[in-house]
Amino acid sequence: MSTLDRLKNGFKNELIAKRTELDLSQEKMAERMDISLRSYSDLEHGISFCSALSLINFVNNCNVDKDMLFAMFDKIINDAENK
Repeated sequence: MSTLDRLKNGFKNELIAKRTELDLSQEKMAERMDISLRSYSDLEHGISFCSALSLINFVNNCNVDKDMLFAMFDKIINDAENK
């Protein structure tokens, strides 16, 4: 699995967990991230990775611990570099 695929998968899991925690529909999460429902669905299915602006909106509008999120990204990247 590529590093990008691992990042998509990790982010997908974070999205699903946060959406469940907030008890929101995919449509409402898409609104909070200021993206289309289709784009959000692609994120949740690991098809794509979000833009920097969508990531900022996710952190700012969904009560996301950015330190934890970026630590997860850092771990994925470091694990890939150390293989």
